[in-house]
Amino acid sequence: MKKRYALLLPVLFAAFASTAQYCSPTFPNGCFSWSNLSISLGTLNWNNTDCTISDYTGLSTTVTAGVPTPMTVVNGTWTGCAVWVDLDNDGTFQDSENLHYEYVGGSPSYTYSFNITVPANTPSGAYRMRVIAPWGSDGFLTTNTNGYGPCGAYQYGNFNDFTLNVSGTTAVAEASAGATAPVLLSANPTNGLIALQASAAAPLQRVIVRSMDGREVQDQAFAANMDRVQLDLSAVAEGAYVIECISGAGSSSLRVVKE
Repeated sequence: MKKRYALLLPVLFAAFASTAQYCSPTFPNGCFSWSNLSISLGTLNWNNTDCTISDYTGLSTTVTAGVPTPMTVVNGTWTGCAVWVDLDNDGTFQDSENLHYEYVGGSPSYTYSFNITVPANTPSGAYRMRVIAPWGSDGFLTTNTNGYGPCGAYQYGNFNDFTLNVSGTTAVAEASAGATAPVLLSANPTNGLIALQASAAAPLQRVIVRSMDGREVQDQAFAANMDRVQLDLSAVAEGAYVIECISGAGSSSLRVVKE
């Protein structure tokens, strides 16, 4: 009898895992005028009809890994904008999977226009994308007293989930895949200094650091190609950044979080 129960346990755990649900942020004071009003990304052109409905995973659009893609989010009164993509499809949104966060806000609405970039090494497939409209918050930084995080406790606002289809890497990224080894990054997250280790057969020629909205914050070229370089991000704001590593074999993109 004990043996039968032992055999059943893995089955039960597997069944539980297959029905696991994404956690959700909470907005106890409601959404009303504090919500996503419209979202545009690629072929996705969504307009809000009921701010209490969050699951729109039946709607999808396609982006190319490693390529900045314009995104526009219009939301309500004094709300920020935060975007996550579950890049490892593990059922949770992690800090490293935040692709944009910002708070400017206005009344009765505000339009956020930015680029999102799915990391170049992301496998082709379907992923859940979450867009949060948090009142009085950018939705990501822990200093926000009005709430933060993909499943945080907010005062007002709402969220919407969609499906993001990721297609293969760009031609440039594919070229870098032929190098003897990928570029390695440490430490990540970082308080400032990071090290990049490239292959001796494909040393680095240039490194560009961009914020998640596509803004260039650092651009460093190397007169003598180097297989190991150190970058200092101490002067940049906290958040996620994309590091483009360019060598004679092509280019590849890495993601780092500055704390």
